[in-house]
Amino acid sequence: MAVKTFGLAQVRLVDGPCKTAQEANRRYLHELDVDRLLYTFRKNANLPAPGEPLGGWEAPTCEVRGHFVAHYLTACALMYASAGDEALKTKAGGMVAELAKCQQALGGDYLSAYPESFWDRLESMQGPPWAPYYVMHKIMAGMFDMYTLCGNAQALDVLKGMASYFKRRIDKISIYQWDQILGVEFGGMAEVLYDLYSVTKDPDHRDLAHKFDKAAFLGPLALQHDNLSRIHANTHIPEIVGAARRYELLGEAPYRTAVEFFWDRVVSARTYATGGTSNSEFWPDPNALANTLSIQNQESCTSYNMLRVTRHLICWNPDPRCADYYERTYFNSILGTQNPSTGMLTYFTPLAPGNVKSFGTPYDSFWCCYGTGIESFAKLGDSIYFHNDDDLYVNLFVASEVNWPEHGVRIEQETRFPEDEGTAFIIHATRRARFAFNIHVPYWAVSGVTVTVNGKPIDVSAAPSSYLHIDGPWRDSDRIEVRMPMSLHVHPMPDNPNLVAAMYGPLVLAGISPEKRYFLGDASDAGSWLRKKQDKPLIFRTTGQKPDIDFMPLNRVIDETYGVYWEVVKEGGERHRELAAEEEARRRLEARIVDRVTPGNEALEKAHHIQGKNTQSGPHMGRNWRHAADGGWWTWTMKVLPDLPMTLRCTYWGNDVPPRTFDILINDRLIATQSLNRDKPGDFFEVDYPVPPKATHDKQEVTVKFQAHEGNTAGGVFECLTLKPEAPAK
Repeated sequence: MAVKTFGLAQVRLVDGPCKTAQEANRRYLHELDVDRLLYTFRKNANLPAPGEPLGGWEAPTCEVRGHFVAHYLTACALMYASAGDEALKTKAGGMVAELAKCQQALGGDYLSAYPESFWDRLESMQGPPWAPYYVMHKIMAGMFDMYTLCGNAQALDVLKGMASYFKRRIDKISIYQWDQILGVEFGGMAEVLYDLYSVTKDPDHRDLAHKFDKAAFLGPLALQHDNLSRIHANTHIPEIVGAARRYELLGEAPYRTAVEFFWDRVVSARTYATGGTSNSEFWPDPNALANTLSIQNQESCTSYNMLRVTRHLICWNPDPRCADYYERTYFNSILGTQNPSTGMLTYFTPLAPGNVKSFGTPYDSFWCCYGTGIESFAKLGDSIYFHNDDDLYVNLFVASEVNWPEHGVRIEQETRFPEDEGTAFIIHATRRARFAFNIHVPYWAVSGVTVTVNGKPIDVSAAPSSYLHIDGPWRDSDRIEVRMPMSLHVHPMPDNPNLVAAMYGPLVLAGISPEKRYFLGDASDAGSWLRKKQDKPLIFRTTGQKPDIDFMPLNRVIDETYGVYWEVVKEGGERHRELAAEEEARRRLEARIVDRVTPGNEALEKAHHIQGKNTQSGPHMGRNWRHAADGGWWTWTMKVLPDLPMTLRCTYWGNDVPPRTFDILINDRLIATQSLNRDKPGDFFEVDYPVPPKATHDKQEVTVKFQAHEGNTAGGVFECLTLKPEAPAK
């Protein structure tokens, strides 16, 4: 390790946006009821289970139930370390004791919210469950964090028992079987078992961790072969964290090579301006991002886990490129995923124009990104500071303080960054302290850096993407002020230089508009179409557009309809004419829409009273489908106008095979029978269905039903609209 992290207990956030976000998360952690969290564990152990079950991914029928409960243990342990919250430590400790009772009731080693039959299904690969080892990793990691951060010895005993149980199972499995099983997402099992080995030094724990080092994935990376295209992103990032732990504990160089090469291929070739990565949870081919913008960009879990990988790399070698990446991901793709007034979190962050963030609910979401989210906001003080024996590294400008007892100092960072273009450090020392500051100078600091010590300028020079070195010694009350002016700049797509995101310093800016899709100007110069408003900090406005719109930091967008990437084209050119025609067609369509449902938006579908049988939803090509298999069905309640002829418009994917045949009904009246069979290969297409006037007479809403024929599938439907007639041209 070239540098070390400070323990979370050594770093405290002080008043500022990060502290506000931490406190929103802390309130949510306190709000959640222990009996509801433990419900499915107790049921599985045949123990009394008071209270009601949770919904969403923690519902008793969900195959990843228990994952969020485990994340909750980690989040409480992190919050105790980060903020000294004794009540959360006690609450989580009580949960460990109750989970230990469940473990004993299940035979002494096994602990889960679902039965052991899940493992029989997995090992036979006959209808394997969703991701059982993924959930086990969360439970085991929660126990490890309760032990290391809260000193809970019982948690370590529970963890050891779980490791023993899975060793016995895995020892019976052939190599061929095991390679098949590793094709089912298993999260960070390698990481937590290496962590356990670091404590116990038990070779069984080390060897069990080795089992989860997936050779088919890590081997090509160790040979510096890019094998990331079109694979599920967040399945594989935790595997890289496990490889990092193997290198740190055992010193095996190929694992370091794999981690470093992986990081480069994600960050350099598959990352958006925000630092986020993935579309519909998958990676594209390298540098092929322009056609990936959707409502399902940058799954929040990927940002969380990529920062964990980056943290390891910084410890091995404090490369300012890693600090650059950490900064923009932290400010855009972490802070931007929480509603700070409620603590609720997002699954995805859409980057295409005309979208909104979709925040979950307190008791009925619990997506994977809820679990990593409550961890992220419990450890916002992590990776602000690093150190070796003689140097302090400052990687983030965040209002905080760090205690460094080896030097007898507490260092306070006083900043309103990014509203202020810089930061200040105040030394609180019990004696003269001899150490040097290494302050991150980000890639965007192209206008130079100025430094004063106790009000006196000092001569410094630092290039963008470097560390500014300032030597001590330091005395009590010494004050170092650092200024780094920010400026507007663009982040273009690697495969389309005219498709750009606007940035100000590390901040990605979101344009607030439901309609705009492009701007007129010079794509390489943000200043040609965007200006900072002088009367409002961090608010910008376009110039020379029809109409002009405001921009604000993406991490401050909550309910607004926004966009991040925009085409910027020359006025009057061919592309301008094409975009103008598309915009006019879109405007005419929007004027006709009475109601709209897009599958995969949980809140929107609930608002449309979704019901069904054998119906599912999932991602494809940046959009979400809903279908009903095996003769199933689903319904949405949709608004109509009673006195106008209405049209139902459905969007389908043109490659659907084998043929699918289904009926479309309105208020149980058949209006159409639709067959899908490669109608438009490689593209989406729409079908309009006239709605009989009798179906809408005297009605404000109708029930739209998609009914699969026997043995067939209905859908997938990617969007459903009710449309009124187009207004006559004036």
